[in-house]
Amino acid sequence: MRWNVAVAALSASFGFVSIIVAGIDLDAPVLVFYRCLFAVPAIALALLLTRRLFVLRRGRTLKAALLLGTTLGAHWFLFFETIKLSSVAFALLAAYMAPIVVALLAPVVLPERRSRIALAALAPAAGGLAIVALAGGDDVDFRPLALLTGLGTALTYAALVIGTKAISARVSAAGLTFWNYTLAGLVMVPLLFGADRVVPRPGELVYVLLLGVIFTAVSGYLYIALIRKVTAQTMGVVAYLEVVSGALLAWAVLDEALTWQVLVGGALIILGGLAVVLFEPAEPAPVGLPGD
Repeated sequence: MRWNVAVAALSASFGFVSIIVAGIDLDAPVLVFYRCLFAVPAIALALLLTRRLFVLRRGRTLKAALLLGTTLGAHWFLFFETIKLSSVAFALLAAYMAPIVVALLAPVVLPERRSRIALAALAPAAGGLAIVALAGGDDVDFRPLALLTGLGTALTYAALVIGTKAISARVSAAGLTFWNYTLAGLVMVPLLFGADRVVPRPGELVYVLLLGVIFTAVSGYLYIALIRKVTAQTMGVVAYLEVVSGALLAWAVLDEALTWQVLVGGALIILGGLAVVLFEPAEPAPVGLPGD
């Protein structure tokens, strides 16, 4: 159960990302680029200090990152583009349809059983998500292009969870994180030319560093390390806790209204997350890589 608790804590911590982004007046592709720009050297420094730079030369890790890193860049772009084309509410609803896709596909493409706990937890979690996402009062725009980018957001998210789970036991977590963010950052470079501003102001720099080092480098490494310990289905369902933590942090830090929809929806999401944390068994421990 301790691994499920760790996954839940990591997912909840992602709520800080939305708070940081809300305080930085930079376009979405620019923020994604800086996440990677600061995350990559942070990971490299950690590997240098621990004398593990050799993990970056592993061919299997590089091959995995070619697919996962570019998918990660595409996912971040599609998610932010969905926000621009419609609303935050619709983008969240689209992105967090991914755990349903994971629950359906993971037992088919991965060597893991179909989790009855995860499937049962999807009902309250998805219902709670809909309530929380729509609580802000934004009009949900169902334009065809927004629907396409929203669908792409969910599919790339599901592909990342399943793909990372499939390869995580056979590659270095630190090496895969390093190359994933390198490629995701490169995918963003062409989009920088259309941004209004690409240089953070002095007051924004601390938040950009925090976003890149803590909530990208550290959290990315922990995500890959922890997905070895739980099923892809568990990872997908518990990710709903990010929505709850984001709503509560917005109330506490940004003084946004804490509506009854947030409280009721959040309780349903937490109920689904607790079911997974308490009752879903952990995966058998994989054989680790030397030096990982």
